[in-house]
Amino acid sequence: MAVTFHAMGTTVTVLLPDATEVVEGDAARRVEALFAEAEQTFSRFRATSELSRVLHAGGSVACSQDFVDALLRCQSYARRTGGLFDPGVGAAVVAAGYDRPFAPGALDRSDGTPPAPTRCGSICDVRIDAARGVVEVPMGLALDLGGIVKGMTVDRASAALPAVAAVDAGGDARLRGDGPDGEGWLVDVEDPLDDARVLCTLRVRDRAVATSGANRRRWRLGDASMHHLIDPRTGSPSSSGLRQATVVAATAEEADVLAKCLFLLGRDAAPGWLATWPGTAAVLVSDDGRVSVAGSVDLAAG
Repeated sequence: MAVTFHAMGTTVTVLLPDATEVVEGDAARRVEALFAEAEQTFSRFRATSELSRVLHAGGSVACSQDFVDALLRCQSYARRTGGLFDPGVGAAVVAAGYDRPFAPGALDRSDGTPPAPTRCGSICDVRIDAARGVVEVPMGLALDLGGIVKGMTVDRASAALPAVAAVDAGGDARLRGDGPDGEGWLVDVEDPLDDARVLCTLRVRDRAVATSGANRRRWRLGDASMHHLIDPRTGSPSSSGLRQATVVAATAEEADVLAKCLFLLGRDAAPGWLATWPGTAAVLVSDDGRVSVAGSVDLAAG
């Protein structure tokens, strides 16, 4: 039995196959509290969030340890990925039309044209005094931490659950142990153009999975179709030739970061780049529908 709730603009599912219904319900409430806390800290849509307070401070601000740690991790990923991952794209995300919480149709506008490429800042421009817990964001720099925070929260929630358990937040999943039957967790990779069609099924043991795709956050701006995956190198929604990237990694945080980077790189460059990240693998879906695998994945028979 699965327990679900809504958070971070998506459905979160908690699975504890060996637990009683009461135990599973209690665990799900703990997970839900962690997601609520993360939203109150990192949401760019809440005027009362810690992120909003820091962005509008205009100077140095004392911050929570969770906030400081998240920014430090983001800076580390930005450096390791050569800037492919960079939450400093917030202004470009808003310019593209993602200026309110996502829901089907909520961002659609009948008038308007796609914006010119928007100049992006960098998370690495944020000044962090980790010893004092003080952060200063340069004026004009907007941060969008949604994806990586979702992965972080999935990992945190998973760590609070039994040895065989799963937390899935809209495709960012941490799958602990060997699954319900000891043969691994089965994870379907859906067709990004038809969510009723499964392209392949992965067998995952004690790993995490995340997917980035332009179909997951899409809206209309005049006659154009927009999406939220901004390329920091261009300041515009990515048009790399990939339709979807699904990554298997040690943590949901890492899988989320790498899935976005692969999506931005495109089918030809993605496999070689991913090979520099040990213990990871990916399933890539091109705009023409071709499916390819980077790294080693365990495909379930069927």
